[in-house]
Amino acid sequence: MYCNNCKSEFSALKGTIFENTHLDLRMWLYAMNLVLVSRKGISALQLKRELGMGSYQSAWRMLQQIRKAMEKEEYKETFEAVVEIDETYVGGKPRKNNDHSDDEDNKPKRGRGTSKTPVIGVKERNTGKVHAVVANYNDEGKQLSGKQLFAVLKKVCKGNNTVMTDQFSGYNILDKENECNFVRLKIDHTVTYSLGDGIHTNGIESFWAILKRGVYGVFHNVSVKYMQKYVTEFCYRLNHRDNNEAFTSLVELAIA
Repeated sequence: MYCNNCKSEFSALKGTIFENTHLDLRMWLYAMNLVLVSRKGISALQLKRELGMGSYQSAWRMLQQIRKAMEKEEYKETFEAVVEIDETYVGGKPRKNNDHSDDEDNKPKRGRGTSKTPVIGVKERNTGKVHAVVANYNDEGKQLSGKQLFAVLKKVCKGNNTVMTDQFSGYNILDKENECNFVRLKIDHTVTYSLGDGIHTNGIESFWAILKRGVYGVFHNVSVKYMQKYVTEFCYRLNHRDNNEAFTSLVELAIA
């Protein structure tokens, strides 16, 4: 296409995730469909085989561009009523040190205290929608402070929510009077995983199970640099699992 104002040529795909692509748009649409229907994701190598592409780098870039489109969808102040919040750690299965010692200090750490990357997730009970973010270090060098956890909740919740948490001390900030009128109900996982009457965090933990199986079984390794893009992909897929217009919505985000 040609612009009479700036006297230069431009593509109709400019500003979309397809800009500067040399691939047929039908390949892009097929790839987007594969990402949506693959519950635990699809690797760049598998996508390369499915599309008959000659380059792994092209398949990897295509997936990154599709995730870029997914990032455009936001749930700012939309979660109502009851929500669950929890954190998990992603970065590969822990392994023992090479000296094969049986000492307690040699056993790989799991959960809090591990060298893996923490991810914070919020799930709305009514709709089942999920919002998850990688917990980056703040100016004080912390990743899971009470203020950080509160900020994640504040972004997606309308206010006056009942918030289900575990015993992690970072959530103690919710026990105090707060600007969003959040009310905390907590479950002690050292005793039980449900107190009855809906007091549990099983919903967000089920999302963690899908995310981790995807990372370990499909992608095998995800760098911290790109981890948020992968987390966003899993959120988008879960949030649209019952949406018959999920593909159309993704195309609209891709060309927005």
